[in-house]
Amino acid sequence: MRNREVQIKFYATEKERESIRRNAKRAGMKMGEYARAVLTSDDVSIKVIDTEPLKKAAHELAKQGTNLNQFMKFLNTYGVKVFDPDEAKRVLEKEVSTFSEIMEALAALRREADRNNVHLQIEDFNNLDNE
Repeated sequence: MRNREVQIKFYATEKERESIRRNAKRAGMKMGEYARAVLTSDDVSIKVIDTEPLKKAAHELAKQGTNLNQFMKFLNTYGVKVFDPDEAKRVLEKEVSTFSEIMEALAALRREADRNNVHLQIEDFNNLDNE
C-alpha cells in the first residue's frame, strides 16, 4: 500500500526528462524522490551529501567485527595462553576507536544536514552485509 494517494503528471521533452533523471542519479535519489524534493522545497536547490566514504568506513568496521568474532572463537577454542594479551588489548582498543569515530562522524553529518535542510540518503548503511 502506498503512502501517497495523489498522482501528479506533467509533460516534458525527452531532453528535460533525461536532465531530471541525470540530476536524480547525481543526487543518489529515484526520480520520484527527486521530483518531490525539488517541488516541495522552499529552496530551489537540493543539497545532497555524498555518504559513500562513511558507508565504506562502516563496511570496514563490519569486517573488523567479523575479525573480532573470529578472534573470540580462537580464544574460546585454544585458550588465552596462546595469544598475547597486550596484542588483544591493542586490537580491541583500535576497534572501539574506529567505531567511535564513525559514530561521531555520522552524528555530525546528521546535525549538519538537519541544520541546512539537506537530504541524506543513508538507508544503505543497513544493508552492508549484502555486499
